[in-house]
Amino acid sequence: MTPTRPTIAEINLGAITQNLKGIREVVGRSTGIMAIVKANAYGHGSVEVSRTIERSVEQFGVAFAEEGARLREEGVEKPITVLTLAVGRQARLIVDYDLEPTVCMANEITTFERLARRSRKSIAVHLKVETGMNRIGAQRPKLREIARALASCRKVNLKGVFTHFATADEQNKEFSRWQLQKFHDALEALRREGLEPEFAHCANSAAILDLPESRFQMVRPGISLYGYYPSHQTSQRVPLKPAMRLVSRVAFVKWIEAGESVSYGRRFIAKKRTKIATVPIGYADGYSRLLTGKTSVLIHGVKHPVVGSICMDQLMVDVGVDDVEPGDEVVLIGKQGVHTIDAWHLADRMGTIPYEICCGISSRVPRVYTRS
Repeated sequence: MTPTRPTIAEINLGAITQNLKGIREVVGRSTGIMAIVKANAYGHGSVEVSRTIERSVEQFGVAFAEEGARLREEGVEKPITVLTLAVGRQARLIVDYDLEPTVCMANEITTFERLARRSRKSIAVHLKVETGMNRIGAQRPKLREIARALASCRKVNLKGVFTHFATADEQNKEFSRWQLQKFHDALEALRREGLEPEFAHCANSAAILDLPESRFQMVRPGISLYGYYPSHQTSQRVPLKPAMRLVSRVAFVKWIEAGESVSYGRRFIAKKRTKIATVPIGYADGYSRLLTGKTSVLIHGVKHPVVGSICMDQLMVDVGVDDVEPGDEVVLIGKQGVHTIDAWHLADRMGTIPYEICCGISSRVPRVYTRS
């Protein structure tokens, strides 16, 4: 159904395809790509993104079993790795939808063996090892126990061993290289136990760009697929194009006089007579209230400041004396004329990263897809 709401997120699938092509050129054809499409493909739409790039990648990565199940129901056939641990009934979901779980304890392996036998299926698992992130992962002393659990299984096989970098997006790579050495040590320990995974993988977007020695047999691009570098400190060896454009329309325009205030808390008081445009987008759409008084939007290719507290469903823009009318396009993320406002612009003003900006665009904002 064609969206009736004036606020939409335009997703350029062609940009995502081009970003992936650039990543492929860097890592080469012999290195597999696990495209990370968790969190609704960082807000871009996991189903549409996965369908678009499925032929160009070897695998997909999601955070939760439910995300993988949805992709399966929508016809995605490539292997899908669930990158967090299964809790409760999620294990059953993983088996039912032929997903590849992450494990880091022996009892998880025996649970999947039991479920696989009941379902008469085989399950490929990915072992997460701890190297310094200290989130989830098997610690070195547990590897022998895990290896023995895998050796006793008939239905569970070790497909991947992986870890995750904590500081690969920083200019100083000392800790990342220390993590990489710990990962090599873990792989060697597993080999001594007779285990050789099909894939070792640890390179996220930052490591793909700046740590070529971390690529192994597979890499896991995430934010770079969607057109953003992981930080201001990573190299830009792959040309990336942001795929999301967040736009709305002016709903109402009025003049206010000097001394009049705008929005909750009277955080903006006009210093002179000016024109205020109201736009139907707010923090419930993912345009954070933390941006109050800190950013601008584009109307007719001109930057105009957002003024007053950003509301749940609306925000106000000081357009001065410009000829702005209801129905005019408002660009909150993207390009209009010669100016661009990207997710880094908003992230810097909020003290966060573009991941959060893109992921935060809520589901009530319709996604409209293009392939330009």
